[in-house]
Amino acid sequence: MTVEILADLLPVSDSRGWQRAACRGDPNHDAWFPYPSQDFAYAREVCGRCPIRPECRRFAERTGQSGVWGGQEFDRGTMIRE
Repeated sequence: MTVEILADLLPVSDSRGWQRAACRGDPNHDAWFPYPSQDFAYAREVCGRCPIRPECRRFAERTGQSGVWGGQEFDRGTMIRE
């Protein structure tokens, strides 16, 4: 069984791809893991200008991630809010 990790989001040969992620280095960590009743407008706004948004969303679905990925909120790989 192969376990995917965040580094698998983009091939190693495309290191510039992940470096272009709008959220990379963002200091507002809590924004990416909101409580169910909490608005996630900040994360959605950051994701809205991200060049790897579709890949990020697919990664979350494929690997069962929770939190905000690609401008949508996921719970164990299932999109729960747009």
